[in-house]
Amino acid sequence: MATISSAGVGSGLDVGSIVSQLVALEKKPLTALAQKATQVQTKLSAFGTVQSQVAALTDVATRISSSTAWAARNATSSNTSAATVTATSTAGATSFTLDVDVLAKQQSVASPTVTAGSAPGAGTLTMRLGTWSGAGSSFTSTATALAGTAVTGYATALSAGAITVNGVDIGAISAAANAPARGLQVRDAVNAQTGLTGVTATYDTVTGAVALSAADGSDIVLATSVDATSAVTGLGASGTVSSATNITVSASDTVATIAASINAANAGVLATAFNDGTSDRLLLRAKTTGTAAGFRLQSSDAALQSFVFDPQNKAGVGMASQTVAYGVDAQARINGLAVTSGTNSLSSNIPGVTINLLATTTTNFGLPAEAKTPATINISEDVTPAVRNVSEFVSAYNNLNSTLTELTKYKASTKTAGLFQGDASVVGMQNMLRSMLGTTSVGATTQYLSDVGLQMQVDGSLTINNSKLTVAANNGTALQKLFTADNGNALTNGFALKFKTLGQGILSAGGAINAKTSSLQTLLDKNAADQTKVTDRATQVELQLKRRYSALDGQMGALTALGNYVSQQVTLWNKNTA
Repeated sequence: MATISSAGVGSGLDVGSIVSQLVALEKKPLTALAQKATQVQTKLSAFGTVQSQVAALTDVATRISSSTAWAARNATSSNTSAATVTATSTAGATSFTLDVDVLAKQQSVASPTVTAGSAPGAGTLTMRLGTWSGAGSSFTSTATALAGTAVTGYATALSAGAITVNGVDIGAISAAANAPARGLQVRDAVNAQTGLTGVTATYDTVTGAVALSAADGSDIVLATSVDATSAVTGLGASGTVSSATNITVSASDTVATIAASINAANAGVLATAFNDGTSDRLLLRAKTTGTAAGFRLQSSDAALQSFVFDPQNKAGVGMASQTVAYGVDAQARINGLAVTSGTNSLSSNIPGVTINLLATTTTNFGLPAEAKTPATINISEDVTPAVRNVSEFVSAYNNLNSTLTELTKYKASTKTAGLFQGDASVVGMQNMLRSMLGTTSVGATTQYLSDVGLQMQVDGSLTINNSKLTVAANNGTALQKLFTADNGNALTNGFALKFKTLGQGILSAGGAINAKTSSLQTLLDKNAADQTKVTDRATQVELQLKRRYSALDGQMGALTALGNYVSQQVTLWNKNTA
């Protein structure tokens, strides 16, 4: 008997076609499921756009909910060659005159000539920065530093017991090196000498401050004992002189080496070795302008006396014998009131306003022939950020409103519904956004958006009445308060705060966006599972049908072979009996 190797061969039936058609019937639900999946995926994609636009509106609302987003100032100078001006959001609108009398300058000096390439000699240079004035140095205490101080000798040379600190007297200025270490003693800051002369004292009966002044120019410190080198309470003419920086000079150092050592010490002074063609000089220049950056360079070594400079000693010793440019503070007048600055910048006189001084406007300052040509400084509010904020808010809102309208509307002309027509969560979100536009902002001069030109249209979008918005933007902080007023109440806060809070709620883990997205994703996942089930069932049915038809085909093939055999035998029998 022949073996059947292909379904239908034995029976003559088109088994493949029959099985294919029956499997197709099993897979028919896949078409509806695929269409449903496409629809859900389209909804998910559309809702992703909604989520993005809600986030954009929330971002704009968050940014403009801060008062700093609305505050900007225009600052102008009528004479930008003499002064320029900038203003921060803290500056109030104002106008004032500015006279630039003196520009701040740096102190600079030059040493006497030194043989080119020579080494002046070994020693130590001591550098200090500070404000120097007059002959002699002084120290002024504060009331707390010398509490309980009493002075019995006013503006006279100190003597033992002349000043007492908390009941303990300060030793006499002429005290010997073995003076008693009781209380505080007046000391020379550089040489640690106790034999100062010509020191006078004054006492402020109102503040309790003690002022000491040394006529010979010595720095004055107050130390707890003869040998103490610390506990410095104040130095220099106004108590603003820095601590000492020592520069060691070796016997082989040239002027160039000395300049390099000064620069390496980073003591606030720039040193330059200068050769005039035949000799060397040491040039010193303060790093910054102003009297407080003035410097003094001292040394007790004879070899280095050409490099000493004492701004309080104008007798021509060392560098003082050359041309000296002293540090100068800037002097100006704002509405006629005198102001000073160590730099050519005035930043602490008017809150939020910084004035950069570039050139003087006063000629013959301080002289009878003085002539003033003041500049006018104007500070005004800049409404540009306010208009931009409103425009960005309207744009972000309209983008979201347009998307929600498209997703929920019914097109009568095509008889088609939007993806979310009748969807409670989406329609509810749309209604919430629109209704919020009609609420009020308590605390602002204008309480409704329509008051400043933001008008809602039939389709829920906003339009801007530029005339109204311009008036509102120029009405002080009224427009700002309409958006930023914080009453601690989500219903009456400014509109930026309202939409910020609403947007954050919609986008939160339990908000409408995540809830709807999760619901759509669940539907998509279930649809995918259903499609898998149908496909799996169709596969099983196909296998079962193939097995059954294969068995049937085999049986029918056997019967056909048997029938053929019987027919052959009958034919032979008939021939044999004929």
